[in-house]
Amino acid sequence: MKIYKITFLAAFMAVGVLKAQDIHFSQYNAAPLALNPALTGVNSCDWRAGLTYRNQWNSVTTPYVTYEAFFDAPVIKNIGAASKLTAGLLLYNDVSGDGNLSNLSVMASTAFVLGLGGRDNHNLSIGLQAGMMQKSLDFNALKWPGQWDGDEFNVDLPSGEDDYAGNVLKLNMSTGLVYHNEVSKKFNITGGAAMFNLISPKESFLNDETNKLGARTVAHLKAGITLGGQFGIIPSVLFQTQSGAQEIIVGSEFGYFLNNSNFPATFFLGGAYRLDDAVIASVGMDYKNFRFGASYDINTSTLQDASAGKGGFELSLVYTGCILPVIPSNYVMPCPRY
Repeated sequence: MKIYKITFLAAFMAVGVLKAQDIHFSQYNAAPLALNPALTGVNSCDWRAGLTYRNQWNSVTTPYVTYEAFFDAPVIKNIGAASKLTAGLLLYNDVSGDGNLSNLSVMASTAFVLGLGGRDNHNLSIGLQAGMMQKSLDFNALKWPGQWDGDEFNVDLPSGEDDYAGNVLKLNMSTGLVYHNEVSKKFNITGGAAMFNLISPKESFLNDETNKLGARTVAHLKAGITLGGQFGIIPSVLFQTQSGAQEIIVGSEFGYFLNNSNFPATFFLGGAYRLDDAVIASVGMDYKNFRFGASYDINTSTLQDASAGKGGFELSLVYTGCILPVIPSNYVMPCPRY
């Protein structure tokens, strides 16, 4: 097992040396501003806020922990009867490895949502994000080749790595486009594409001017389908690529609406597959204006010998605030309002 762990860590170190990559979530629909800037303000109510927590690779190394929070709302409504201008804020922090490599980003987001056909539930939106990215690394917590004394790493020996910066602060920008259509009470579809890291900011701790954060391209599609009165499915697919790495997730959630006046909740059970990496199992609940989700990645890649199949645990919470009621009492909606 120790050999597997060393191999696992070496693979991660090699990837880190070649190209850095952005954060990613298994419950990507619960983090809309991190998925696509054009999703800012695209929801069934008036404002929205959410949190996501992810913990992965805890079984083989220092865990990689990611936190995400967002808020969005319309700024100007009823532009041309069915269009609106929206704004939002996205914050996330990713901490990984023994050196506590931290990626803290604060991004302001805005979108223009164009109502199509005079309808506010059939629209095309274009979004833009801009903000600051700060990366930091605790060099004193790392072990260097010069500290190997023949038997073990001796932290009292000099590292020989003196020309480095502990913090990197850079401007970053992203953009995206989203199409959304509530075709009927029983069917809706949302799809879009986005480009992150438009200016490819430099991010080297070792004053390497050629080390830049690569652009990330995203495409996503989701549908909500009501079956009968109390059942529904939400199939979705995600594709993204960055610096030669590629991620494809295909899956679906199955929803059951509990038609109970004391507890009118929708329960979800889902499954997805991240190609060549993991099987994702998820559960969720949509109660009034809250949507709670939990998922676990079961590792199926070549790293499974080291990880014992243990991948990442993720929690999400989204609150959608409605100033006025928008859902008639006789309407059953087994699809989450995020």
